[in-house]
Amino acid sequence: MIESVEAWSDYWAESVDGCCLTRAPVALKDSLLAIWRDLANVLPNGASILDVAAGGGAVGVAINQGRPDLTVTGVDSAAVGDKARALGVLGGIAADALPFGDGCFDAVTSQFGIEYCPVGSIAEAVRVAAAGAQLRFICHHADSRAVRHNRDRCAAMMALFEAGLFALAHRVAHGAPEDETTVATIDAACQAYRQQSIVEELPLALSQALRSRQPIAMVDWITTKARREVARLQAMVQAALDVQDVERMVGDLTLLGADCAARLIMIDGDEPVAWLISGSVSRSVDAAATSCRHA
Repeated sequence: MIESVEAWSDYWAESVDGCCLTRAPVALKDSLLAIWRDLANVLPNGASILDVAAGGGAVGVAINQGRPDLTVTGVDSAAVGDKARALGVLGGIAADALPFGDGCFDAVTSQFGIEYCPVGSIAEAVRVAAAGAQLRFICHHADSRAVRHNRDRCAAMMALFEAGLFALAHRVAHGAPEDETTVATIDAACQAYRQQSIVEELPLALSQALRSRQPIAMVDWITTKARREVARLQAMVQAALDVQDVERMVGDLTLLGADCAARLIMIDGDEPVAWLISGSVSRSVDAAATSCRHA
């Protein structure tokens, strides 16, 4: 869990646009933006929104484009960058232990985030939502193109680790000669995953690092970056939801007092990319327990 948090902290520190959709199809970006605009349009003036696993604050930006009167507070277990903090995202906040009182928010949202969170996060999301609050959770589809691509990329990177690519680079950086047996094993791994560009990118990056003025530091830096990318890719693959997962989430929300349903988000007519789980909180909230404890 610590490695995963560090991996995401690393990612958000370097994020340029505040989201994980830089290379996503335009059709998907448009679909997601429409969902957040539709939500903003049904919320009352001055409504408060909690965005779970907010990352760089992309959901808040989308919502506030048409409704600057709405207050969006984001939380993420990872450390977040300066831009995200300026958008109201709080880093280092566990989704299963939110620092807010019961019934604080008029809506709770998440975009490719809450499915990564620990058991108990759904219950916390409902707890901090006021009676009648809107819920909108967009989650990765287990058979989406992005998940399939990242599953294959992760497998290729792990094969390079197991073949000894990074260990060999570390030894060479310290002055040892190349080991022909290890080189052959690495070459075999590259051939096995030749359709993945990463099997060319990582050996090239390490080769350049070994020719740099600080080979040990550069090899260590690339190794750390690679380990953290593997952690992020594994987290995505494990978090992505299939039909049974979605049914389970909707069932949990029902037991918690939320009236929700799920639908597919599709692009190109028939390609599933995500799930939208949406609805509202129908249970009553004790008025005495609605004072917020904002971090």
